[in-house]
Amino acid sequence: MKGIKCTIIQDVLPLYIDEVVSQDTKEMVEEHLQHCEECQKEYEIMKQELYIPAENKASIFKKINRKWRKKKVIISIVSILATAITLFGAFAYAFYYETVISYSEDLFEIERQNDNQLVFHYFGEGYAGVNETHPMSFEIDGEKRNVSFIYYTKTIAKSPSRNLFNNAKSLNEQEYTFNLVESEKIDAVYYVDYDVEKITAGKDSWDSILERAVLIWEK
Repeated sequence: MKGIKCTIIQDVLPLYIDEVVSQDTKEMVEEHLQHCEECQKEYEIMKQELYIPAENKASIFKKINRKWRKKKVIISIVSILATAITLFGAFAYAFYYETVISYSEDLFEIERQNDNQLVFHYFGEGYAGVNETHPMSFEIDGEKRNVSFIYYTKTIAKSPSRNLFNNAKSLNEQEYTFNLVESEKIDAVYYVDYDVEKITAGKDSWDSILERAVLIWEK
């Protein structure tokens, strides 16, 4: 259409592409495009950059919103799980991770009672468990002796639940009694930390354990 500048047509092309122009403007643009190659090229470029089918606009936004909601739900679930795992790990470490109580003459004392049992006295604040071996035969100073090893463990936290799960004590003096039958066969008791799994795997030995153990009682 003669008399209408290309710059005017190109200014209204975005509105034409979005179909928000009046019928007269639409006819004017279409008639101009039939005779102007430059505006036709501009139209094709704008159409590629700006045109989104009206029927697809709503579905595209819905898909975006749906994906974003799913992503937020997944992030929330992962955050909750991570927090729960962290809290559980901290709880388990505080209440159930046991460390060995180092030997001290002020903390431990062992004695024989009634000629048939050994009683171990512990004077610490509390303990989580006691580990004891059956009597084992060793040659010590050229003499065969039946030896038993023992050590106490503790946890970081103190809780009433620990009394239920770990048999923990909280008295000023706590007693642990050796097996009555086995105690009759014991010639000596040593305090030492040992790991049965390492011994089974050949990474440690009872002879080596005896060398670093502390003698706390003998006949």
